[in-house]
Amino acid sequence: MTRFFLTAPLIAASALIAPAAHAQDYWEYGDWRVIITEEDTGEDLRRICHALTGGDGMPTLRLEISNGDAGPPHGFPTPTYFSSAPRGHRTQIGNAQGVAFVFDQQGVFFGVAEGGFDDDGIAWVSATPRWQDVKNALLWMKAASHMEVRALDAYRASTQTYVASMNGFTAAYGKMMDSCGHSVEIPR
Repeated sequence: MTRFFLTAPLIAASALIAPAAHAQDYWEYGDWRVIITEEDTGEDLRRICHALTGGDGMPTLRLEISNGDAGPPHGFPTPTYFSSAPRGHRTQIGNAQGVAFVFDQQGVFFGVAEGGFDDDGIAWVSATPRWQDVKNALLWMKAASHMEVRALDAYRASTQTYVASMNGFTAAYGKMMDSCGHSVEIPR
């Protein structure tokens, strides 16, 4: 485990995750990063915990939970694929398009993408597994070596758009959950 205190470039990167938050801590585990931020809601100080992989111009796969969320066993952080495209270009997955999350070419979960344009005209898209599949997707993330995100078309064909390494995911998930006061266990 490596622990770093945030520097200016990392603070700028964390602003993409939580624009109104103040960055606190940063860790790396294999191909995954954990970023802990705190946000003053006016009523209390909220601790927000993120685990993510990817970025640097590529899509990301991320999870988020706060110390105010219910947490396990009642709720789990949702794995979220996120991508944006340069101005004037489209994302590889379109709004309302079907998405498959494929683990080591064995386990698969489905979702529907949501996309649009931000205030600066930048195209974005995000996709998550169906809510009832989140817990099982997290179990696959702990067991798998990689996860593919595939765009589905009307003819049931798929196009691989992103491959996320699961190297370091279990440690990153544990750090994220523990840092926000939640159980790291995912009951089967």
